[in-house]
Amino acid sequence: MTTATLRVLLVEDQEEDALMTRALLQNLPDTRTDVEWAPTPAGGLGALLERRHDVCLLDYHMGEETGLDVLKRARSQAVRTPVILLTGKGSRRVDLEAMRAGAVDYLQKGAIDPEALERALRYAVERHRAQEELRSSEERNRGMFDHLPLGLFRVTMDGEYLEANPALIRILENPDRTTLGDRLARHCFVGERDHPRLLRTLEEKGEVTGFESMVQSGSGRTLRLRVSARVHRGSLGSAEYIEGTVEDLTGSASEHEMEEDAGCFRTLSAITPSALLRADPDGQIRWANQVALDQLGEDLDGLVASGLWTVVHPSDQDRVARAFEEIAGGSRDRCVREVRIIREDGSDEVQKLTLAAVTGRGGSLQSVLAMLAPGG
Repeated sequence: MTTATLRVLLVEDQEEDALMTRALLQNLPDTRTDVEWAPTPAGGLGALLERRHDVCLLDYHMGEETGLDVLKRARSQAVRTPVILLTGKGSRRVDLEAMRAGAVDYLQKGAIDPEALERALRYAVERHRAQEELRSSEERNRGMFDHLPLGLFRVTMDGEYLEANPALIRILENPDRTTLGDRLARHCFVGERDHPRLLRTLEEKGEVTGFESMVQSGSGRTLRLRVSARVHRGSLGSAEYIEGTVEDLTGSASEHEMEEDAGCFRTLSAITPSALLRADPDGQIRWANQVALDQLGEDLDGLVASGLWTVVHPSDQDRVARAFEEIAGGSRDRCVREVRIIREDGSDEVQKLTLAAVTGRGGSLQSVLAMLAPGG
């Protein structure tokens, strides 16, 4: 089994049986043992509580107190030493009860040979070591999950809340359970409008990186978050859950960067010969360039908060509204429609309308840009 010496605790109240078992242990084919004998249940429990042994052989029949009593008391005090119960002939009920109490195996006294005893010891010790390694790994992972200053989450494929680390709860400003589960986790911690886009990317690529979105925190404040997520698959390849990270980017963009981006957009909108309009993710117009205002015969105040589809002829408004929903819903990033617009003088003119999603880092929807150009 191994060249290392196994430290064996033998709890047995009958000296003759203890001597026989010790002799077996000292004559195992491939294993050296160092045996400590505890002749009473109290002595056995005390030795187990010291946690010095690799394995324990525990007799069931020990007067008023049984080996099961010792085992249960040891397990109640978090003793994880593997225990093999030594039982009598025909005690199937005791064997089953021992396994439920936490014994790793049982052997029938009087029918133990060195090979069977060595196999039982090997199984008990190797299984215990594997469990301890797994427990240690889980504790390390749990420590990282709990203390990493980055938001971490797991949700089901249907968006049901499974787990979030303390850092994510702090980032989200301590939302109540309903807000956390029914709104934030349900949408993978991105805005409701952005959720279909994130899911589409996950379905196509299995992961999404740096998806920026705006969400409302537990305190009602608007946060800008960056979400990275992946689909966790089981051994057979089936999708089991979504896990990811969340970073708080609220207020992180520099004023210089934002002013530079805004300046570039203002210059572009001023020099283009096409009419440009920008709508929010709900379809409400928030801005239009001068070409659009002149062409439509409107001032900006008259357009702002109107639906983007209202700038076209009434007969085309439903088509434009559906096209907008396709973009806002994430099924496409751009679409072109031939529409009629009503000019300032009341005449109709056929134009080509291009709708395009304006996305942030990672693909979250920021706004929808509309461009009208001569067509037909």
